[in-house]
Amino acid sequence: MDPQPSEFFYALATLSMAFVGFSAIVAVLHQGTGKPLSSFHVLITSVFVELGLMATGFAMLAPLLAICGLRGDQVWRASSAIMLAILVPWLLMYPKRRKAATRKRKFPPRVYIMLILGTVASVALCLNLVGSLIDPGPAPLAIATVYVLSFASVAFIGTYSSFLRG
Repeated sequence: MDPQPSEFFYALATLSMAFVGFSAIVAVLHQGTGKPLSSFHVLITSVFVELGLMATGFAMLAPLLAICGLRGDQVWRASSAIMLAILVPWLLMYPKRRKAATRKRKFPPRVYIMLILGTVASVALCLNLVGSLIDPGPAPLAIATVYVLSFASVAFIGTYSSFLRG
């Protein structure tokens, strides 16, 4: 079986949209209990939606550029550049946003791990963009997109209980 990159990216986009919908439902159900969302809950809900939609957009990016007539290596390089332009600022701002929402609480280890993995994904995208150590291809884009959705999933699993108890 030789899966096409576009099939993988379309499946990933579908999964990402399902995640966004499910996490939005959890936030709405929390508010339905009469408990307001804390600043932390607002941040985490934003993170779920932002990352889920980023993953969806990232997954649709390469097929879109291919439809627009770019060659294979141009698709992978342009997709990498666009993803870097969105992902890196998000990764740089997330610790500041989390610190503002949680005030003096320490970051759990999962936050540090996910930020380190984000750095690795960004380096892979840079290598794909430059094309010096690796030939431009779909793997770094797929890895970065899965990372983005994984970050959202880890945040969801790590904070789900706080939505239940308020």
